[in-house]
Amino acid sequence: MKKLIITAIAIAALTLTSCAGKSKSTPAQSEQAATPSMADRFMKSAEKTETVLKPAESAQPEIAVPLYELAAKHGFKLGTVINPQQLNKAAYTNMIKADFNSITAGNEFKAYSLLSQSASQKTENGMPAMNYTMADAIAEFAQANGIGIRGHVLVWDAYMPAWFFKEGYKNDGAFVSSDVMKKRLQYYIEEVVAHFESNFPGVVYCWDVVNEAVADGTNEAAAGDARMIRTSRGGSPNLFYEVIGPDYVELSFKYARQAAKKAKANIKLFYNDYNTFYSPKREAIGKLIESINKDEKLCDGVGMQSYVGGYGQQAGCMNPNDIKLFGNAINFYSDMGLEVQVTEMALRNYEKEKAAEHEAFYENFFKMLTKAADERHTLTCVAIWGICDNPNMPKNDYSYKMNGPYCGLFNYDCTRKPEYFRVAKVME
Repeated sequence: MKKLIITAIAIAALTLTSCAGKSKSTPAQSEQAATPSMADRFMKSAEKTETVLKPAESAQPEIAVPLYELAAKHGFKLGTVINPQQLNKAAYTNMIKADFNSITAGNEFKAYSLLSQSASQKTENGMPAMNYTMADAIAEFAQANGIGIRGHVLVWDAYMPAWFFKEGYKNDGAFVSSDVMKKRLQYYIEEVVAHFESNFPGVVYCWDVVNEAVADGTNEAAAGDARMIRTSRGGSPNLFYEVIGPDYVELSFKYARQAAKKAKANIKLFYNDYNTFYSPKREAIGKLIESINKDEKLCDGVGMQSYVGGYGQQAGCMNPNDIKLFGNAINFYSDMGLEVQVTEMALRNYEKEKAAEHEAFYENFFKMLTKAADERHTLTCVAIWGICDNPNMPKNDYSYKMNGPYCGLFNYDCTRKPEYFRVAKVME
């Protein structure tokens, strides 16, 4: 790839949650999407950078085959993240077009981004209304370049506006009944699925139907619930749980399957979460999917958010045991008859001096993935969110904590790092 130096590359790795997990006992974090989004924060930190750290020239082998073609040999797509700002960054879009055949929108496909409060208050049928402008821009890019989209996400309790659950969609309205909320939810899911299938046929090949519904501890789930469905997040109530009821996850998958059939859309439906490769959450996710699929198979697979390493610190990063645990989790979900997708991969590294160790860890992580893909035939996508380094990112930046400044497969300017060539070699 021709090297292009740009002064700002926004990396959205959101996304969203107030979940903590800084050590091996709570090792990974949820995606985070505050206002402004993590992508916006990344851009701001980049704009403050007066100089771009140009990577040292090195004699790397020329890779004639795109990474996504190498991944296809093992049966999975290779993806990354994008937001509307990055659509205007030629180096970033060229990077995607050269090596990836799947993208995930950072925030723009999420309900809190699509829902329009003012328009919802004016609908004649009392159902919610959406604004697809930003999401459509991403879908247009994908369609124009033959790239698939992971739809992320239909139902997520984090950052959902309370007015969506209230009479007249008003901030000070009373909460609607469970039956009314079920109708709203079903309508929303059907409209969103139909919109993308109608306007961009076949581009969205899967949806994360529900995101991060399994709690990490008993204090955020009802006693005795083996599924560990989240009743609250960081002290804030899960309004889907409170207004609809504890079966909102199962209902969401039911509505999504009906929506796909109605739209004649050939899409797979996923449950997506973080800490998916650690017990006891892994087992709770398994119980949840058993519940979803008890009458018919509504959930096709598990999306494994893959923030691997210490949160905001070098301690805990590049631990070989994490690779083993991750591989075991792929086997666990595969044994349930499920597809597995790595949905938000960031192999963290906070120290430039650890570059060689990070290269080896990246290589070994992909050795595990390709081995699992070849043996189990259930791994269908690997989406990398910590895609580019950002050495000048301040330590108080959320992206710094989430990904690490030296986490990437690519340099700050979207040129290929040694990790890229190691991954290519593994997949050849």
